[in-house]
Amino acid sequence: MVVACVALIVALSGTSYAALNLPRNSVGNKQLRPNAVTSGKVRNGPLTPKDCRSSALRRGPRGPQGPAAPGGIPRVALASRDPFAPGGTAAPPPVGATHVDVVGLSVAAGSNSYVSSSGPIVANGPSRLIANGQAVILNAAAAAANVTCRIVLVSASEVKAIGGSVNALLQGNSDYVPVAVSSGVDLAQGTYDVRVQCVSEQPSMQFHRGNLTVSVAGR
Repeated sequence: MVVACVALIVALSGTSYAALNLPRNSVGNKQLRPNAVTSGKVRNGPLTPKDCRSSALRRGPRGPQGPAAPGGIPRVALASRDPFAPGGTAAPPPVGATHVDVVGLSVAAGSNSYVSSSGPIVANGPSRLIANGQAVILNAAAAAANVTCRIVLVSASEVKAIGGSVNALLQGNSDYVPVAVSSGVDLAQGTYDVRVQCVSEQPSMQFHRGNLTVSVAGR
């Protein structure tokens, strides 16, 4: 009886020692019973999405649509004109003593010798417009003369030149001379036509072909 009691006391004291003095890193996956770790046993905040399966993470409801940025993605407009038909049978338009539109966004492709045209460009909000144009001019006279080209902006309320004009001196009986113009302007929301215009005091000055590229971006 005494031996049995001593054995019982030793066994109980050994269990208590083991329970109170576990060696470091002695408890692992094998020692944990299924569902042994509950929410109350986990400190708030230590788990991150990478600790969970992707299927366990639920996607929240879609939020409201945010406001659109002024101007949105940059928009691009273009026009390209070649008045010479195949074989060179079409007569080139004269530049003249008053400004004449040689290239414009508003003319549809396939008309007035326009090879391509995107039409007017739209600004969805306060924007910046950048225009780059080129007009190829021919001076068929014997005397040298000047030609001046510029870019104009046409809106519902006005027509105005933007940027500076470019002046070029063409020698008599010159070859085709490219005159490049570029400009930029701040815009309000609206729809705009952009044109390249040229003028010359020499009536023999003729427009040959031209291109125009316009981009609008929000600001």
